[in-house]
Amino acid sequence: MRYFPKSIRDAMRVSGADATCVPVQIDGQAWECAWFVYVAGPECRQDRRLIKRANSPIPMILRPELIRHANAAVVVCKLEIRTIPDDPLLYEILLTPGKVERHYQSLKLLSAQDRWWVFFGDSDYRILHSQQQTVARERRQQLETLTREAFAHDSILKMARNYNADMAMSDIVSYYQLRQDSGPDTARTEH
Repeated sequence: MRYFPKSIRDAMRVSGADATCVPVQIDGQAWECAWFVYVAGPECRQDRRLIKRANSPIPMILRPELIRHANAAVVVCKLEIRTIPDDPLLYEILLTPGKVERHYQSLKLLSAQDRWWVFFGDSDYRILHSQQQTVARERRQQLETLTREAFAHDSILKMARNYNADMAMSDIVSYYQLRQDSGPDTARTEH
């Protein structure tokens, strides 16, 4: 694979996402969830260089959390890529497992896999580097628990006819936009 798959590139362009996790079949094997990370822009120049030259896995930390919004559960996957240890790449992926089947499947697969594929792409979505990331049992259990809690939260909202994942996502994206616009401390330094 030289580029991110077309369906993933298209989805990332449409949504404006810089990272995603989706179910894929690699080399015709069983379905598994993989991370696709877009590393573009002048602020990531040094990161791209380091990623292209990597001959071992680049340290990656996932910090998932559950937002129990009044209208839907949203799982936030906070991804930290430590190409430059004191200035890591930061990504936040928002998933609504109660609305989008692919989000639910992604979380189920992530919690079941003992390793994750990670693909890093440049501004043309050309793969700079790919790696397999070993996943601790505790992290998989945490994802399984969050998925179960999200499902329970959404079930109650659906029974009460208060479920609206679009509204929850809109509110959360607005929050992130306000946070991003709040000042230079949230911006990545240019390398």
